[in-house]
Amino acid sequence: MSEATSILFLGDVVPYKQFKFRNDIKTVINLECPIIKSGKPVSGKVNLRVPENLLDTIFEDKLLAVSLSNNHIMDYGVEGLNSTLFELKKKGIQFFGVNLPDDDTHNPVLIDHNGVSIALQSIVSESTSPLVEFDDFNYLTTLGSTDLQRIGEIRKEVQKLVIYIHWGNRDSSYPSDTQVNGARKLIDAGADIVIGSHSHAPQSVEKYKHGIIAYNLGNFIMPEFRNTPSFFDEDGNSLSVFTRKLMIWNRFSWGIEIDMATMDFRVRKFFFIADRIIELKSTPLDRYIMLPDNFNEERYNSIMSRHLKRRRLRRKISEMLL
Repeated sequence: MSEATSILFLGDVVPYKQFKFRNDIKTVINLECPIIKSGKPVSGKVNLRVPENLLDTIFEDKLLAVSLSNNHIMDYGVEGLNSTLFELKKKGIQFFGVNLPDDDTHNPVLIDHNGVSIALQSIVSESTSPLVEFDDFNYLTTLGSTDLQRIGEIRKEVQKLVIYIHWGNRDSSYPSDTQVNGARKLIDAGADIVIGSHSHAPQSVEKYKHGIIAYNLGNFIMPEFRNTPSFFDEDGNSLSVFTRKLMIWNRFSWGIEIDMATMDFRVRKFFFIADRIIELKSTPLDRYIMLPDNFNEERYNSIMSRHLKRRRLRRKISEMLL
């Protein structure tokens, strides 16, 4: 693998502190929140934001682009999105995954990475309850509205097509059969790489036909939430608070490093704790990296269901002890 033509793809990032990530490879992330000092939160949900842009502090000059198509980027409405775009442009950080009324070049965004032409596209699943439409305009592209033929057309313009997709069962280290079938359809339609985010737990990585699928990379940087004001009303008043502890599976994440010229790849493993990002050779979650051969059978769905029940129980007990 060549560092010059390789890209490191990472999962969810909420850049809330000045971390340092030591890395020599150009990187793509999912930015899971708007960057805005203040503003009016959208009502009726848990709203995420960071007040300043620390991305260049964390990733230095290695951040190639950020995906914005997720269920939190519009938490502060169009004002929050515009503030985020301003902050990214100010630091020279490319972005993709948003549709803008006066600019349709950000989903996909086309880049040249040391001689390899790449399209970066982003899709959000309706199952994550994304905020999509404001003032009769759709800022995000949803999975249900995605035209597979269009993916094939984009692929003809570049050497490689990468699709970030925001989906999956929260806290699950197993992709659902819907995810597996959906990701494979994207590869069949022309995508070369499918990168999943949203589940807050790392999931399987597989080589499928000519392509590579990482069903969910998990949290790369994510804070804990303790009595965080949430569920605002129309006037911006908080009606409740939100608490969510980081469980062990929320602290591990995968990074998938891919040579875009040869499609050779390796999975890198990270642990986020005590405001540090630690790279490991192995983790307790390694058993989930390989996709079971019987993923589309009833037995697989039963295994996943029991897995989620156990994790919900562990979370409930842990949060009762807070």
